[in-house]
Amino acid sequence: MKVFTSAIRIKSSAKTEEVNITNQVEAVILESGIHEGQALVFTGHTTASIHLNNADKDLEEDFHSFLKEIIPNNPHYKHNKGEYGRNADAHLKSLLVGNSVTVPVTKGRLALGQWQAVYFSEFDGPRSRLISIKVFGVSGKHER
Repeated sequence: MKVFTSAIRIKSSAKTEEVNITNQVEAVILESGIHEGQALVFTGHTTASIHLNNADKDLEEDFHSFLKEIIPNNPHYKHNKGEYGRNADAHLKSLLVGNSVTVPVTKGRLALGQWQAVYFSEFDGPRSRLISIKVFGVSGKHER
């Protein structure tokens, strides 16, 4: 089994934003040479998330509207009163959505559903963010 580690950098341009990173993740898989296995996509940022969703601009906007409705940036949150900033909502959204996905790799590509895409969610931008990618598996050549 082969393990390949890489990272991509995302520069968000808004306070909240969806960034479809499917093509960047697939470029890492191609670079890895792994033909069959799995890809782990992870962000270590606590005000951002990684998830799968339908690649649809309207749904991207609906997603952030929904999150804003269920997790408004309440000034009464203790985090918003502390020395760490006024972004408690961003942290809570990240907790709810999650910081990683694992996707099967089949024939050197992400084995996503017909409409699925890998997304990076920004909840406290704009910022420069690092996304780690680990690809595990076997190359196209016969491996032992």
